[in-house]
Amino acid sequence: MDLNKVMIIGRATSNLQIKTIESSGTAVANFTVATNRKFKNKEGNMMEDAEYHRCVCYGKGAEVLTKYLHKWKRIYIEGRLRTRKWQDTSGVEKFATEIIVDNFIFLDPRGEEGEENAHLVGEDKLEK
Repeated sequence: MDLNKVMIIGRATSNLQIKTIESSGTAVANFTVATNRKFKNKEGNMMEDAEYHRCVCYGKGAEVLTKYLHKWKRIYIEGRLRTRKWQDTSGVEKFATEIIVDNFIFLDPRGEEGEENAHLVGEDKLEK
């Protein structure tokens, strides 16, 4: 049995922009979530390190995220890793590893916009 599962809690690094896949009309949101880790270095000093995760969400979930997930808001993301490969205009191979979002929960208290702590289930089903 194989397993490809990712769970992170972090903060959005910018406001999201939604795009539409022309061939299918499906909404897609690309965004980055930062996670921080604290640790002691070999001298015993507390250090902090940030990791930035590229995330992609499709369908109704992308629409909800774009409406309610703003810069610095905390979010729980659950999904799977996908690595894309392509060639740039110079013919050099490029790689990008992304989290394909399956579920999410907004972790900050409700804001003025009244967002729900929504969970995304499947590609375009939304539960509250």
